[in-house]
Parts: sequence; C-alpha cells; structure tokens
Amino acid sequence: MKRKDGRYLQFFPGVQGTQRVVTLPEGWLVDVTFTHVPEPHAVTVQGVTVPTLAVGARWLTLVPPQGHAALLVILNGETPVFAYADVCAATGLGEDGIPWLDDLYLDVRATLSADWTPGVPEIIDADELDTALHSGEITPEQHALAWATAREVEHQLARNTFPLLPAIQAFVSPAS
Repeated sequence: MKRKDGRYLQFFPGVQGTQRVVTLPEGWLVDVTFTHVPEPHAVTVQGVTVPTLAVGARWLTLVPPQGHAALLVILNGETPVFAYADVCAATGLGEDGIPWLDDLYLDVRATLSADWTPGVPEIIDADELDTALHSGEITPEQHALAWATAREVEHQLARNTFPLLPAIQAFVSPAS
C-alpha cells in the first residue's frame, strides 16, 4: 500500500502555486492553485480530453476522517472539469497539518460539467491493485475492500450522489 499526501506542489517538478489546508465538516480540504506549470498535462476520460495540470488550474482534494475514498476535483478557472476519487484503506492528518491516505490503487474518475454533474465514471488501475495483491503489499481483504469501495463510488458518481462532491462544490460556491 502506498501512502499519498496533499503535498501537490512538491510532487510535480518545477510546478509552483499556492496551497492551503482547510478543515470542513466533511474532512480536510487541500486547496491548490497552480501559477507555474512547465509541462501542462491532460487526461482522456470516456473519449473526452480534460486539462488537469495547467496554469490557473485549481485542485481541491477532500480527505474525510472516515470512509474509504477521498475526492479530487479539478477546476479550470471557476469551472469544474474533472473528478478523481482515490480508494483508500485509511486517512488521517499528519503532524504537519497535511492530510494523507493509504492508497488502495483503484481510482474512479469522471468528467464534470459546468453545473458539477459527473459524466460516466470509470474505475481505473485494476492492474496496480492486482499487482499489489500478488506481491503481498495488500491483503485479500484490502483487495476486496478496494473493489467494493470503487464500485460504490462509481455507482454514486453515476447517480450524482457521491457525498464529497457537493461538499467541495459548497466550498467553492457558498450559498449567498
């Protein structure tokens, strides 16, 4: 199992920006805005190419204190474009105030429309999960948990009921 944390600006060489951690009722939110990106990046989800790492992109990652999925929402300016859920065994807040998660390899991703409605979600990285199981890095129980969680997140995104998505939306666009 690999531990991930919210140090996004250190993760990408040469990338610069601002980062803050905010505590919300739903968990810890890492809010990053990129101001310098040497090499922009995009992904293709269900045939749609989405810019994910570019100048002006804003990454909002909500890491709940309980449960088995964290959610990254990427905004292009003020417009949501991408949702990426990390399936995890556990989450927490480090002594340095940065949230972390113990990644279980499977991820669920979907495009987002301007009104925050998810497109068709897809589960990715099953090969990484299987490799971790066969190498003994995770247990059979963790393998089963990853699949059950990924399927539930996929189901919730498909029906626009994944609870972390409206929490991030409310943070970005608080009710007047």
